[in-house]
Amino acid sequence: MIEYDLSFEKQTLEVLEHNPNLAFTLIYDKYSKDLLHFVLSKVGDKKVSEDILQNVFSDFWSNKHKINKSIYGYLINSLKYQIFNYFRSEKVKAKYLIHLSVYLDEINKITPHKYLEAKEVMEHIEKLMEQLPKQCRRIFVMSRFEHKSNEEIALELNISKRTVENYITQALAFIRKKNISAYIALTFTV
Repeated sequence: MIEYDLSFEKQTLEVLEHNPNLAFTLIYDKYSKDLLHFVLSKVGDKKVSEDILQNVFSDFWSNKHKINKSIYGYLINSLKYQIFNYFRSEKVKAKYLIHLSVYLDEINKITPHKYLEAKEVMEHIEKLMEQLPKQCRRIFVMSRFEHKSNEEIALELNISKRTVENYITQALAFIRKKNISAYIALTFTV
């Protein structure tokens, strides 16, 4: 994968402490190409791979003051975490699409008019969900489309159950404010 260079690590850790901008440039120049190649081999999509790599370096920059042992180790762990999150996100999207497909098939059996109506509502819900803050949207998807309990969500995200409840309430209030039929669909059919 990436060649580990102990002397580079030691020197760059010292530079990171005194001149973070220079250290970041050195680290990016040394590791970005190999990291991108690795992500691309796992994900298979250049745009997604570039986004993942950007997240890794953004995370590195945000936490640069905490890194005191191994830059290489930090980048590799962050990269693995970002790839895992990508695949988990894709899995959630697939589950959501299956749920939506089943829901739309059931509606279609009733009448074509109801099918179109439900499809429009679900498309509107998707657009509304895109407007929610990232964490709020994530919790809402886990609750409404993955059918996880508030306790399961809290445990998985390492937050309190009350915080989960607040995010769900916030999402429903936002959707209700924007579109009452979408709110009714999410409140009573899920």
